[in-house]
Amino acid sequence: EYDALYSGDPTFITTSMAGVGNDGQHRVTKMDYRFLNTLDNVGNSPEPNLTVLWAKELPYAFKRYCMSMSHKHSSIQYEGVKTMAEDGYGEMSCISCCVSPLDPENEEGRHNIQYFGARVNVLKALLTGINGGYDDVHRDYKVFDIDPIKSDVLKFDEVKANFEKSLDWLTDTYVDALNIIHYMTDKYNYEAVQMAFLPSHQRANMGFGICGFANTVDTLSAIKYATVKPIRDENGYIYDYETIGDFPRYGEDDDRADDIAKWLMAEYHNRLASHQLHKDAEATVSLLTITSNVAYSKQTGNSPVHRGVFLNEDGTSNTSKVEFFSPGANPSNKAKGGWLQNLRTLEKLEFKHANDGISLTTQVSPKALGKTRDEQVANLVDVLDGYFEDGGQHVNLNVMDLADVKDKILNGEDVIVRISGYCVNTKYLTKEQKHELTHRVFHEVLSMDV
Repeated sequence: EYDALYSGDPTFITTSMAGVGNDGQHRVTKMDYRFLNTLDNVGNSPEPNLTVLWAKELPYAFKRYCMSMSHKHSSIQYEGVKTMAEDGYGEMSCISCCVSPLDPENEEGRHNIQYFGARVNVLKALLTGINGGYDDVHRDYKVFDIDPIKSDVLKFDEVKANFEKSLDWLTDTYVDALNIIHYMTDKYNYEAVQMAFLPSHQRANMGFGICGFANTVDTLSAIKYATVKPIRDENGYIYDYETIGDFPRYGEDDDRADDIAKWLMAEYHNRLASHQLHKDAEATVSLLTITSNVAYSKQTGNSPVHRGVFLNEDGTSNTSKVEFFSPGANPSNKAKGGWLQNLRTLEKLEFKHANDGISLTTQVSPKALGKTRDEQVANLVDVLDGYFEDGGQHVNLNVMDLADVKDKILNGEDVIVRISGYCVNTKYLTKEQKHELTHRVFHEVLSMDV
């Protein structure tokens, strides 16, 4: 079970480099070059988690060097200084764990340390709400009590109302769990040594998370813009759906879907923020899954936009047809957008509602970036400059062709890639995780614009 959630047994040691000071000057040093150069002279490895704090003020030569190293090694993540600064992250900010920014020196008492909180499955909450609180896989188990939806065609307003009730239960339960966990941890295993290195007065972020984000947005979009008919058993329990017609998907740079994504983030975050948290912590949210998107998929039934788990006659779960969730804030692999459409969708997401990190893991083919290596590197610099200047917060950058790595990944050879939140040697992934990775979108064109 541990390997299914934390494949490769990461220690989440993160090295932050570059960035910009309050005076507007870049923070690139020779040591930053030395860190990145170890990928060549020592060799590629999953850790430390190399993180570049990206801003337009960074020297162009350094940005080209970063893109060149990502082109060769696919083991660096990038986070946008401008986006994080707008939510109060100052010049001493660094990245903790996976993609979460922290600011230990923040004088306003914000974002100093983090209480880790993993994530919950919002798609399962949506599907359970449609069924009146009955679990979307184990139909005899009632999670919470609301009226089921009985319409022959799902109506958006009706589904939304039930989903909001589901979110009430989900966030209440989530907060209770994390308050208990961190109270008991501080009581019996207080991290005195680590805290001794920090200023005396600290306020924590409590890092809540979301899994199944893209499929939840796509499901709501399908219900709103297409026709979705629930399929019921003899007892009225909904176990499948028929979706008729087209609808916009998250990741296609279509405001109709992207507005649903923004609504979901706000609803989820505002509910969490309304609670009293351990030691007056601030509720933060991450769209981040690491490798757990596969494990969560195996606990979720069919939705209007994907195939899920179903039960065998003996009551055991059958996962043979499961379509795995996309990781983090990634769009589904069914979204029609190119890489630039994906980026423009994520630029619209409001960081204040997910200021623990909005993780995009992208695979782009070198041939999509230009004909020559020099042109490819230059185009990568331009793309990241635009993305982070326009509101992007994070990107895991893999520059590779699926044809070059698919067999190596499936056969358990050494392949280092960025996944949602950290770097991993794919030989340590489970068989299902390798399958999910090779079915992600490997962009062969930058844009699908006509």
